[in-house]
Amino acid sequence: MAVKIKDILGLNARNYEYLSHYNQRSAKRIADSKLLTKSTLRRINLPVPRLYRVFKADEEVERFDFGKLEDSFVVKPNRGLGGEGIIVVEKSGETAGTWVTAEGQTVTVEDLKLHIRDILEGRFSMNDLPDIAFVEERVRIHPAFAPYAYHGTPDIGVLVFNRVPVMAFLRLPTKESGGRANMFQGAIACGIDMAAGVTTHAVQYTHYVDFFPETRHRLRGIKIPEWEQVMEIAILCADASGLGYMRADIVLQPSLKTPGKTLPKVLEINAQPGLKIQLCNRAGLRRRLVRVEGLEVETPQQGIKIAQDLFGDKEVADIGSQPKVIGVFETVEVVNQMGEKVPVKAKLDTGAFRSSIDETLARGLGLLIPENVLYEEFYRSALGREKRPIVNLTFFLGGRKIVSSANISDRKKLRRPMLIGRRDLAGFLVKSG
Repeated sequence: MAVKIKDILGLNARNYEYLSHYNQRSAKRIADSKLLTKSTLRRINLPVPRLYRVFKADEEVERFDFGKLEDSFVVKPNRGLGGEGIIVVEKSGETAGTWVTAEGQTVTVEDLKLHIRDILEGRFSMNDLPDIAFVEERVRIHPAFAPYAYHGTPDIGVLVFNRVPVMAFLRLPTKESGGRANMFQGAIACGIDMAAGVTTHAVQYTHYVDFFPETRHRLRGIKIPEWEQVMEIAILCADASGLGYMRADIVLQPSLKTPGKTLPKVLEINAQPGLKIQLCNRAGLRRRLVRVEGLEVETPQQGIKIAQDLFGDKEVADIGSQPKVIGVFETVEVVNQMGEKVPVKAKLDTGAFRSSIDETLARGLGLLIPENVLYEEFYRSALGREKRPIVNLTFFLGGRKIVSSANISDRKKLRRPMLIGRRDLAGFLVKSG
């Protein structure tokens, strides 16, 4: 589907309609300092990469024994911008006191000292002001991303507004980007479906690509491990910082102690996230932001449910499944508040987008309890413009479990108390007659 110009968020609109209204100066101060971000997130037990050393003055650089560092680590400026000034050390060198960077360059202790002094002088900082340098752990590449990354560690950027994750991408380091997950240096960005946690479209600079460079590894369909946990962490980052509009950059690290376990860690938070995220998602941010502005989101779990409901594509979630033939009229099993399956007669209507269920039936099933209501949305009907609750809904159709949502309407005069819309019919073939 083509993206409408009116749905795209531009730089001025981002700055004046969102950053100035939803990001207070005190909150931006946290995001602008990587070290302050770390301490703020640690206070609420959010995971961040381990901090090895902080340098605030030249004499500290001179006194420090660099031989105590791990074989791999990352050197960063505290107030750096756009990935500038970051050195990713991949392994120790062939001789003592040397290391090899993600770009394949050998650096010595003196090289590191010189670079850290450049950071302290403000060479890479916002507004060219004196800065602080620090060394932190280098997060290992998760096995799920290993075929799609060149040396560096991929990261997941989740843009959160009003406690709802509205858009996300997976950034993949390339040879061209020097092993950095920086889009402006040649890293690949893959849009992520918010419901399925699966990559959709991919871009390098401004060009759409299908495969990771110099491989036949397809970029569409990469599954993000622990996707709901990643979204929850992003929301908690927004809560901790006080930012109403922000992006959390999160990395996934495989556990050394527990094989198969994934450990998400927050790299940083961004109080003025870039707009190229719209390109790799082939979707406009403005439309998504308008959809969630003003919603009362009480918990991170509710924010996640809203994101999955509004910004998920069922066809993405059902990639690879075989279509099942069903009729226009079916009896489905709706899961009630007690977890029981209740038979309900339903009509399948590909002309309707969202499923709908009768208010009396929904109330009897316990679907209208406050914690099950996601939000309210306006609809046009024969009665005019009316506001309808949108609720979580789980039902079984043709032997398949469908986890979705439905609007609540008055269907007591209709033969079928439930209508199933096309967003819940991906993977089915509806046979008429």
